[in-house]
Amino acid sequence: MDGPIRLVRSDDIPGLENLGPIHEWSEGRAYLMLDRITVHGIEGAIFTYNNPPVHQMGNPALDAYLAGFEKLSSLGALSFLVLYGACDPVHAGGDLKESLTRLEETLEKRRQLEAEGAAAEAIDALYGWGDARLEKGFALYRAVRESGLRTVAVCSGGMRFGGSAEVMLMADYLVGDSRGGMCFSESQIGLIPGWGGVGRAITKAGIDNARYMAMTCTMVGANDLAGAGIINKVVQIYRPFPKKQKTGDPDADKRAYLEALQENNDESGKRLLPAALELATSKNLSTLRLAGRRQLASDEETRAEVERRVNPMTFEGLWDQPLKDARNALQELGKPLAPQSIAKLEQLLAGVDTEDFDEAAFIKAESDADAELYRDPRFKQGILATLNQTVADFRNAE
Repeated sequence: MDGPIRLVRSDDIPGLENLGPIHEWSEGRAYLMLDRITVHGIEGAIFTYNNPPVHQMGNPALDAYLAGFEKLSSLGALSFLVLYGACDPVHAGGDLKESLTRLEETLEKRRQLEAEGAAAEAIDALYGWGDARLEKGFALYRAVRESGLRTVAVCSGGMRFGGSAEVMLMADYLVGDSRGGMCFSESQIGLIPGWGGVGRAITKAGIDNARYMAMTCTMVGANDLAGAGIINKVVQIYRPFPKKQKTGDPDADKRAYLEALQENNDESGKRLLPAALELATSKNLSTLRLAGRRQLASDEETRAEVERRVNPMTFEGLWDQPLKDARNALQELGKPLAPQSIAKLEQLLAGVDTEDFDEAAFIKAESDADAELYRDPRFKQGILATLNQTVADFRNAE
């Protein structure tokens, strides 16, 4: 089987012995494998996720992870768990095309029910598809945090957006690929991180860094994430990501690109996976103390940027333009932020007690707040702008 599992099931990692699969799920080229392994005699397990080309974290993947944890909980006698995946250039969050389809169906049924004078409860129930997805994300957070195992996530490959970053953040320790990073992109769409991303960022990096990442949607590189306390170890990968060539033979170009991606998975993984296994089995772990963590931006800088970008009128004359045409203006202004998202984040963060932070309670509130945003009519504007690569117009409510 191609992708990252090939390395996990090879003999190319010194000290790693694969004892065989515990759980397997596949759908087309996507898969999630849970294997039992030993590292220098210490027994643990590894999840390997692959969903090319951009490794979206959709409902099937959440179901597969949760089913894997059910199998894991019955084994016992394990010491660690590694979350691993492809070393490809991009790792996306949820499937926005699927969300748009579900949302359009929901809005049509909502108009019908409202015309019929239906009760508010019946209308609210139409958004159950979004609630179910958020509940699965929260269930996965609980499964990781309550596993009783030392958990290590490998942030392999390039930039991780939304849910693909949040799943990694659920782990105790993170290994970063120097070519990659994280971006909480939800506030540009009309949502907030709904699977615990903000809560875990507060725990690992402090409230100011969490606010900066969630409110500005900045793409933060691995080395900066390490300085902030989110990533525990950065592995320097010097090979560039493969690029698809255009030789005039599309089929040959595709085959060559897939071969290059596989080589990148194998060779990059040979550096990343051992670093994770070392963290998973080490008896001497050190992490950054909160006082020593670097602040990614001052509170004043974050608030000034958000104030500028959250006002839809900042982008007057740019609304609905293709991003490529508005590139020069957006380099100065930044992309629009959804006012409803920023308002929810402000509300959530205002209630944080930094002296006695209850992470699980905050993350549940984070998920509930995200569920409310699914119901905001401006959500559709954010999805369309993201899919169409245009400048979002958050003035509109229809």
